[in-house]
Amino acid sequence: MLTTGVESLDGLLGGGVAEGVLTQVYGSFATGKTTLAVQIGLLSSRKVAYVDTEGGFSPERLSQMAEARGLDPEEALQRFILFTPGDFKEQRRVIGGLKKVVDGSFSLVVVDSLTAHYRAEEQRRNLSNELAKQLQVLLFIARKNRIPVIVINQVHFDSRTGRMRAVAEHTLNYRTKDILRLDKLNTPGLRVAILERHRFRPEGGMVHLRITDRGIEEYLVR
Repeated sequence: MLTTGVESLDGLLGGGVAEGVLTQVYGSFATGKTTLAVQIGLLSSRKVAYVDTEGGFSPERLSQMAEARGLDPEEALQRFILFTPGDFKEQRRVIGGLKKVVDGSFSLVVVDSLTAHYRAEEQRRNLSNELAKQLQVLLFIARKNRIPVIVINQVHFDSRTGRMRAVAEHTLNYRTKDILRLDKLNTPGLRVAILERHRFRPEGGMVHLRITDRGIEEYLVR
């Protein structure tokens, strides 16, 4: 398992981010999804394959987090192998190509986010099968290399239920075994992580977090 860098969040996840499975992290804009994924990669010991579909990966932020934790920023930057697909078709090629790229020198794969280009397609109903195939490739990579794969997802407003829901919920939930939702709190910088599903941990557990120069840290509610 890989540590999140937050003891209480590791406990919520049953020890950390699991190897050989897909972990889905979803939430609305600026809830800390990218920061969390980058932090997990930063604290891992080997290379990280980072598929950035939204342009949200920031080398400056990674360097800031590394320096704040007493780590070598240059070494951290060299471990992150960045892929930036420009559309859904290119995303398919990139994820398919990861089978030849990811090997024993990697500790983590992140797709941030899997559904950004999917949402941009007008006929996305016809792309659900393709999305499922990409998830299957990622699961193959996770199992073959015995590493965690983090799939970041977006949300949309469901007018039928009157609440925010994960994009392509059925497709992703079928293949991601551990699901973590991040929400904002009223106080700036504070977040809550809610475990929506897990292979062996009880659902509904939550921990409070704060975003700092170091990344994601624990916040003790008084």
